[in-house]
Amino acid sequence: MSSLAGHACAGLTAFLCWNARAPAPSRAAIVPFVFLAVCPDLDYLGIWLLGYGANPRLTHSLLFALIAAVAANRMAKAVGVQLALPWLLAASAPHPLLDLLVGAHPVPLFWPLQAEVSLPGVLPSAGALKFDNVYLWRNLLIELGVLLPVFAALVVMARGAALRRWHTWALCVAPVWAAFVAWSISLPR
Repeated sequence: MSSLAGHACAGLTAFLCWNARAPAPSRAAIVPFVFLAVCPDLDYLGIWLLGYGANPRLTHSLLFALIAAVAANRMAKAVGVQLALPWLLAASAPHPLLDLLVGAHPVPLFWPLQAEVSLPGVLPSAGALKFDNVYLWRNLLIELGVLLPVFAALVVMARGAALRRWHTWALCVAPVWAAFVAWSISLPR
């Protein structure tokens, strides 16, 4: 699975892209965006508290992402906050896709139409969630080194940065991003 930080950054990216185009930008709207990005992993509470783990993890399907985004949109409207459903979906849908890029476990991406999908890992797995696990921190660094430039590019494009500034930034960041991707792919699986 991808890290909590990676998922939260995906939600933050969707928020920043939406906020750049929102008629009335709101900092408080960050909460539903980040929550949607991490909420599929709430099924871990069933594992930790009850010893029950669903298989397949339906919260990691695109159908769940759609349902969660629609529910968040309706809840926001009920309290008088206008959020754009496509941007909420952009916060929710990356979760199973990021987990798919880790390649550690199959993901029920298209449930109920197809069982589970798996890919060879491009991102490193989080590993054992212990603070003294050096591989956890190394893999978190690699994951963020791969994801943050992509997320930053999406925000820059959503905010309509000048093409010349965008090219300069991309030329500087691309070699660093490529080095992180190469490091990630070179790890033993």
